[in-house]
Amino acid sequence: MHHSHFPDNSKSHNPAESQFCDTSYIKTSWERCKHRYKLSQASKTEILTLTESEIREKCEPLEQLMHDSSSIIERVRQVARQSGYSVLISNEEGAAVKAFTDSDLSVELENGGIRLGTLWQESMVGTNGLGTCLEENRPVTVNAKEHFGKNLQAFSCSAAPLIGADGSILGALNLSTFASGNLINQALALNFVTETADEIEALIFLKAYAGRYIVSLSSEMLSTHNTNALIAFNDDCTIISATTPALRQLNCRNRYDLVGRNFQDTFELKAEDLAQSSALNHQFHLNGQVYRFYLALLSAQNQASKLSLHRTDSPTRSWQSTNNTQPLLETAGRDPELLQQAKRCMRVIDKGLSILLQGETGTGKEVWAKALHDCSARKNKPFVAVNCAAIPESLIESELFGYGAGTFTGGLKSGKVGKIEASNGGTLFLDEIGDMPAEMQARLLRVLAEGEIVPLGEVKPVAVDINVICASHRDLEYYVSQGDFREDLYYRISVFKVSLPALRERQDKKHIIQKVLNSLKIEGADSISLSPKAEEALLNYHWPGNIRQLKNVLQ
Repeated sequence: MHHSHFPDNSKSHNPAESQFCDTSYIKTSWERCKHRYKLSQASKTEILTLTESEIREKCEPLEQLMHDSSSIIERVRQVARQSGYSVLISNEEGAAVKAFTDSDLSVELENGGIRLGTLWQESMVGTNGLGTCLEENRPVTVNAKEHFGKNLQAFSCSAAPLIGADGSILGALNLSTFASGNLINQALALNFVTETADEIEALIFLKAYAGRYIVSLSSEMLSTHNTNALIAFNDDCTIISATTPALRQLNCRNRYDLVGRNFQDTFELKAEDLAQSSALNHQFHLNGQVYRFYLALLSAQNQASKLSLHRTDSPTRSWQSTNNTQPLLETAGRDPELLQQAKRCMRVIDKGLSILLQGETGTGKEVWAKALHDCSARKNKPFVAVNCAAIPESLIESELFGYGAGTFTGGLKSGKVGKIEASNGGTLFLDEIGDMPAEMQARLLRVLAEGEIVPLGEVKPVAVDINVICASHRDLEYYVSQGDFREDLYYRISVFKVSLPALRERQDKKHIIQKVLNSLKIEGADSISLSPKAEEALLNYHWPGNIRQLKNVLQ
């Protein structure tokens, strides 16, 4: 018989309370198991285990997170050991890349599958703590017969997602024991993993946005520097990110209910008032509700003093915002996912947020970037595209920053304006940013932070006002974990991420094929049509080269 050693915070706000009462996710998970995954309860659920090398490979992207939060994880380990639980930490795919099996029940739990290297995707093993948590992107408890697999029904598992600074799912934290029917212990376990995941998220958030303004929200004055409810905004007072606890306390279902909005307008607060107070007791209205929190600026003192010098009304710019969204809607076509992405993008156009486009080669990242530019107030200014992978490493510095007169033997005598300066007032599109050399990453970070460049061979800096859109087909988060891409630059360029689907995944392939056909000009032909057989062949092909390959084939 084990006594729970989970901290009981029932007197304070319990972030998991409503989630524990709402178990609708169990029903929806079972429906997915039956209808989407076609799983059967008749056969024993097989739990696959990774090899040691596979575990190391899948653990690498989380190594920095685990290093930074080692003291928090050690606390979880100790509480679990004393309470008869085993701890699993998974990656975003549900692979258990870390396990702490120290309790006197751990050997039995391991025999049942609660061990290092096991795979817990819901699509493979059915409803379970880790897999369902990752599928639902929320804290969950899956107890006893709530598990889809009958051989898992001896367990009680509580899990919470580990969220990155940009809102992406990095993995999940799971506590498992044998089901006992003790509802209080289940509630405490869920609360514990939720608060721990929130604490880790806040740690990541503070590190990622150390150079920006970070504000804490707390219901108590003494807790303003210990709360996990955090909001970050930039020099324009545009909110660039918020932690899950902040979104939860403000009843925001989607992080973009806050991101992209003006901090001062949203919180009905002058920035200088925040900078001049250690903890401001403030009431405001948001989405039709009234809130009262203690707000505190957590940034360094020099940031607070800089903030107090800013205008206290909404930021003004030399160019005005525009509502022209037609180019973006045309680019999205008729695919529901892309139309949703277009609507998301419309909310942040002209808000000064860096946008990162991700997708396979040939999915139209430059076309999307140009549409974003054409929808913005900068549409009549330059749009300059640079493919970082296509420029030799020896030339990329002069290509981006330009050079002064007489800098190079064989160079232009009058010097050359670089791509960054050429895009001044408009948009700079950096395609395949993941291929940018490390030295250039450092220089680009300074440009984004300071808004000026120094051409090669020159001493005097040149001020630039640019909107930067980056794109990559690579997994930049993995590159960051490997030390091949600067973490600070990644968070600077990926405030707003857009994922472009592959052509084979799009629901409007027929529309895309016709659109490409219409764009082709063949001498002597007014229009081009396809036979039903040709169209069927095009629709069924998997298109590894995406829209670019489709254009080449039709040409």
